[in-house]
Amino acid sequence: MLKEEEAREKLEEILNRDEYRIYYADNRNSLQMWWDEVKAWLADLLSRLFPSMENTSGTAGNILILILGLVIIGMVVVLSIYISRYRKNRTIKAKQPFQSSNEMEWSYHQHVAEAKKYEDVENYSLATRHLFLGMLLYFHEKEWLEAKIWKTNWEYYEELRKGHKNQADVFFNFALLFDRATYGKQQVFRDDYQPYREIAMKWLNDNDDES
Repeated sequence: MLKEEEAREKLEEILNRDEYRIYYADNRNSLQMWWDEVKAWLADLLSRLFPSMENTSGTAGNILILILGLVIIGMVVVLSIYISRYRKNRTIKAKQPFQSSNEMEWSYHQHVAEAKKYEDVENYSLATRHLFLGMLLYFHEKEWLEAKIWKTNWEYYEELRKGHKNQADVFFNFALLFDRATYGKQQVFRDDYQPYREIAMKWLNDNDDES
């Protein structure tokens, strides 16, 4: 009897030792515990839905990894789109192309005529400005966008992009030249100006022919 009590006391002493308790302690961190709980929940759900499925725990883990992978890919795609749009928005300065209501009251023909005057004296910076405004008013007349004095080039680009992508792409690049001439105070040369003039005049002449 004495030996049994000694053995029991000895066993209790061993069980109470730190190294034994640490061995059986749950050493998982919070993330591991959360992962195991979610995996166990999904495994239980799968076992209920598909009773014949074997190794539901392993399957649940694979499904979770797949779901997380799809979520991460989706977030990367959304972030890429957002960054691209943000950069374009920053590229086209967030300023209004029309600086006064008088400029909006002109017809696109008047702006084009004014652009031609500045072309003749080789002032392509001001020619760029008037041709760009003329093109904007032409788009307004075609109802491809709605010209407002408070709108920015980025807002016009977004309107065009919805139904007239080719025009939107040209508009975007022409807006960069417009920004250089108007806000950047940079000199615009004939070689910079001429390609946009040719495109704009083709659109405007086609419109006149239709009229």
